[in-house]
Amino acid sequence: MPNWLGDAVMAAPAIQAVRTLFPEATIGLAIKENVAGFGRLLPAVDKIHPLPSPSAARRLAIKEIFRENYQLLVIFPNSFRSAWELRGGGIGERIGYSGLVRSLLLTHSLARPPKHSVHQRDYFFALVKERFPQLQMTGVDMALPKGAAEASAALLPERGRPLAGIGFGATYGSAKMWPADRFAAVIDRLAPHADVVLLGAESDRDVERRVSELVNHKPISLIGKTDIPTLAATLKRLSVYITNDTGPMHLAAALGTPVVSIFGPTDPHETAPLDSAVMVLRQKADCAPCWKRHCPIDHRCMTAIGVEDVAAAAL
Repeated sequence: MPNWLGDAVMAAPAIQAVRTLFPEATIGLAIKENVAGFGRLLPAVDKIHPLPSPSAARRLAIKEIFRENYQLLVIFPNSFRSAWELRGGGIGERIGYSGLVRSLLLTHSLARPPKHSVHQRDYFFALVKERFPQLQMTGVDMALPKGAAEASAALLPERGRPLAGIGFGATYGSAKMWPADRFAAVIDRLAPHADVVLLGAESDRDVERRVSELVNHKPISLIGKTDIPTLAATLKRLSVYITNDTGPMHLAAALGTPVVSIFGPTDPHETAPLDSAVMVLRQKADCAPCWKRHCPIDHRCMTAIGVEDVAAAAL
């Protein structure tokens, strides 16, 4: 599976389509350890193989995959390593996008489409469609695993008010992050109408502190407190989720939660959720999309989006 949560969500329709075509097959998911919880949300998946960072533990995990005697391997990541380390083990068919040397490790290799020319969901789906032309794109079945709803309720007890979620981080880099002071202003706009919940990883603590210093209405913080299943259970409870272009944005949309997504250096035509309950906010900038992790100039693509734009979309 892809290494990032958002990409994993966008690859899920390919897995769902294979499950629909082969209802009796055993489907396993080899997935980066810190994203492995996503696999627990997919009823289409029978087995999850968490992959640690390169180490002896990772080599053992790969040996475990080989012991399952899978017949087909679809390699979503484009790295050489992803094809190299899974080249053995008796897996007869290995499908992935071609590369200079990588193609030699695959039994079926596809030429990559021109960069930034297709939506990421379609990019992943093409890998399975090439092998099974009869596949049809469908929605993705998701289900909360046992204990996820209870864990969410323990962190966020029901108080009889709507819940509005805020996702102000972006693991990709600061270029995708709307300014903290504007998130703070939106939180104050939402507070009379809903309980506001901050969602994010431990790496978002600095932004959390900046936002907390600026708000007049203190939000509920779940920063660093949720694994992926608990995050999913919490996202499912929200009336709206306001977020940068992030992995949880894709997860919330896939769960059917209304999403207000703020785009700047990336292109929504390539990476925005395609679900109907998603509103994309974006202002034109002559330098966007640049796909940079950190803005080398004045962050104009993000600062052009105002507090009122976001608040109006959410309320």
